[in-house]
Amino acid sequence: MDRTHDDSDHPLSAAPLVLCDPERSLFWPLAETRPVAELLAGTRSFRRRWEAHAGPVAMVFCDTEVTGCAFHADERPGLNSWPETDRGLRVAIASWVPPRDWGFGVEVAEYRVGKRPVAWQLDPTAAREAAELNGGPVALVEWLSALNLPPEEAGGRVFDSLWAIVEANAELIQRDAEEFTTAETVTGVDPVALLGDGLKVQRDVTIGPFVALDTEPGPIVLGTGVKVAPHTLLEGPLYVGPGSVILGGRVGSGTSIGAGCRIRGEVEASIVQEYSNKAHDGFVGHSVLGAWVNLGAGTTTSDLKNTYGPVRLTGPDGAIDTGVLKLGAFLGDHVKTGIGSLLTTGARFGVGTHFFGGRRVSPTFLPEFCWFDGDEQQVVRLEPFLRTAEKVMGRRDQVLTEDERVMLETLHRLRTTPG
Repeated sequence: MDRTHDDSDHPLSAAPLVLCDPERSLFWPLAETRPVAELLAGTRSFRRRWEAHAGPVAMVFCDTEVTGCAFHADERPGLNSWPETDRGLRVAIASWVPPRDWGFGVEVAEYRVGKRPVAWQLDPTAAREAAELNGGPVALVEWLSALNLPPEEAGGRVFDSLWAIVEANAELIQRDAEEFTTAETVTGVDPVALLGDGLKVQRDVTIGPFVALDTEPGPIVLGTGVKVAPHTLLEGPLYVGPGSVILGGRVGSGTSIGAGCRIRGEVEASIVQEYSNKAHDGFVGHSVLGAWVNLGAGTTTSDLKNTYGPVRLTGPDGAIDTGVLKLGAFLGDHVKTGIGSLLTTGARFGVGTHFFGGRRVSPTFLPEFCWFDGDEQQVVRLEPFLRTAEKVMGRRDQVLTEDERVMLETLHRLRTTPG
């Protein structure tokens, strides 16, 4: 039973909901330019999932470095602006996905997954003290955990890394699809093959002839205004966000495509944030792409080592043993690849990086704003980068906001400052 609907007159029942971002390093490079709460997982961001589960989110508490995140398709949430605390607070780890039937109670409590604290119901005194703390989200979680509130087991799953989301994405799509209904405004040209009964189509969707929609492995959710070109194979569980266009090829199970993307070729078990382009053939598997990524024709990822061993990632904080067998590439916002690019297993490229490696396989790691031609690295110049970003975004009727510009300038300055 969802207890958010119990005891509606209790003083804590209307406490504002605050999402606390987890530590960001294992979400690099996607979390360089957005709170973890804004990452796409399944059919929605973690924040949107919480809003559907527990009502409006009053604040996302995140590192100050990412408060310039642009919200092109959403109403901007409160970032690091504390709500009133006179009715207490409900606080949850943003990347925790609770069971569908879970809800906050009306008594002070600490909710756990196993021994790990993941959410708190605070009275007004503790809520006021929390809002007055110095430090970021990690410090807040440590402080909340030290309150020793009465513990309650909650269940669910906490996502602490990008690869954990990739592994669970098919399951998240399956869960989310139950909340979608099919609209009536679908334009299609026969013959279209539909296998199974798990197709969820929103308004103004266009499906071309000779399209195959296989929902037997799981549901397919097509958002408002999606277009599917002829001779496309879609396999569920699959989510395609509003305004995106599938230009042909096979888009396979466990894939989430954000709003306004252009996708062609073979894609499998991958997550693509909004407004990114993979408009040509080439394989992308078990990967996560940021916003405004553009993959040149023939760009292909490797998502399995020749040894069939777990993938080890390299990043700004060193090497990480993921324990995961299949992982592709993790590309930050505004990454571009040249034609014929080959991305090695577990490749990680920072924001604004350009890889033009010809037929050479990429390195495992390239930092932010790196121009790499396969032989040597140079730093991408800031002003030409920003001018290009403005042009690219304008093609989708979007603008580079001042907050986003400042965030990118700060990232670039950190990249070019010695030490």
